[in-house]
Amino acid sequence: MNPRRVSWAALAVVVAGTAACSPTVTTHGHAISQSDLAAIQSGVTSREEVARRLGSPSTIGTFDTERWFYVSQRNEVLSFYQADVTAQDVVQIDFDGNGIVTDVRTHGLEMAQAIEPDPNKTRTMGNELTAVQQFLGNIGRFNTTPDYQGKSPGERAGGF
Repeated sequence: MNPRRVSWAALAVVVAGTAACSPTVTTHGHAISQSDLAAIQSGVTSREEVARRLGSPSTIGTFDTERWFYVSQRNEVLSFYQADVTAQDVVQIDFDGNGIVTDVRTHGLEMAQAIEPDPNKTRTMGNELTAVQQFLGNIGRFNTTPDYQGKSPGERAGGF
């Protein structure tokens, strides 16, 4: 075997292995530029101008509809592992009753909190059936085909 060919093959394997280990980066949400954010001033900017500059908000406050949130996240996935949130920006904009900005705040990933639902406390409605109960419960519930006897394909519902 030619040593030069072996070294090229080894180099190709190393490059392919390195490329396979690089993370896949995705960005979701609103990417707000600093210039657009700086143009929003408390006591001056209206709700319509905010919507025109930044677009519709990611979400509106549940209990306070005068509070808009713009959220963006950057995620990295390495191979088949779970995605890691590497950056998160939340811009909170509060309005008064007249639709004028009263406050603009920004929060980063340091303010995020992981919330784990407790499976022992979160109730879901419905029955929990075993596989045998589900199978036996479906006996006799099969769809019946309509009677197409004596009809041409053009007369049948759906054309078949």
